[in-house]
Amino acid sequence: MVSINATEADLEYLRDDPPFPHKSACVITCLLEKVGVAKNGKYSKTGFMVTVSPLVLHNMKKLEHMKNVSENCEKEIKPNEDPCQLGNEITICVFKYAPELHFKS
Repeated sequence: MVSINATEADLEYLRDDPPFPHKSACVITCLLEKVGVAKNGKYSKTGFMVTVSPLVLHNMKKLEHMKNVSENCEKEIKPNEDPCQLGNEITICVFKYAPELHFKS
């Protein structure tokens, strides 16, 4: 938040559906990098699976579903000139294939 001068108000947009405004998208991109879903400015299929596996570990059907989500998003998410847009691209794709991961308030 500090590096992009984001405020608490910028975080409020994250309660809505993506795409998020630029500063909010930067925050999401940063968070996704911290948990490993984004690496080196790209979507990480492996990072996604590592992140969601604890949520579905004992359910093979859900685990297979998340594997399909990760593979679909790997195909769909393309590099962008603006690195912050990666956060939007990832959340849009994940919510498209796994709406159950969208924790709406």
